[in-house]
Amino acid sequence: MESIRYIKVNGERYRRIWAVGDIHGSYSLLLDKLEEIKFSPETDLLISVGDNIDRGKQSLEVLRLLNTSWFISVLGNHEAIALDAFETQDGNLWYANGGGWYSSLKEEERIEATNLLLTFKQRPHVIEVEVDSKTFVIAHADYPSNVYSYGKQLDSDDVLWSRERLLSSQKGDVHPITGADSFVFGHMILNCVETYANQTYIDTGSVSNGKLSFLRFK
Repeated sequence: MESIRYIKVNGERYRRIWAVGDIHGSYSLLLDKLEEIKFSPETDLLISVGDNIDRGKQSLEVLRLLNTSWFISVLGNHEAIALDAFETQDGNLWYANGGGWYSSLKEEERIEATNLLLTFKQRPHVIEVEVDSKTFVIAHADYPSNVYSYGKQLDSDDVLWSRERLLSSQKGDVHPITGADSFVFGHMILNCVETYANQTYIDTGSVSNGKLSFLRFK
């Protein structure tokens, strides 16, 4: 099982902090939405819940944001699929899940995309943000425990893939996660942002629905 990586972000360093749902290569849509919310790269921070790539046509453009100081991301299952494809030299699963953009790149672009994707081997599964004495936790699909603790080791597949908590919550079986004030996830496409107890789900289908949702922490 892969070790779960955590990082902490000091929210006091930023004027405003936003989380954004699964971008999936929708770079132009992202820029439009950032303009709508009056996002300032000089003073603000954008935290992606992962799945920055695939399905959309501008995956490389989104990956390039990793080079900026105002954009950070947790590992999503689509980045994990890409890393598996590099390791096994078998891209069938990746391409079946929207990775065809990679094969259509020019050689120099493919090298750039590869190098950016490989940085996800070190990027976190979990980002913890402290804002005004409150603790916010961002992961891709779930924090598969009812008790949060920084550095706690969990099943990485559950962090990246699990829909069990959301599906149970939608049926009325709702449980808070203790140890932090609020949790933010993506992964499962919803018609609108949904919140259950202290868990908010913000993947609203950037490619399928043309909706890219944000959650402001500060």
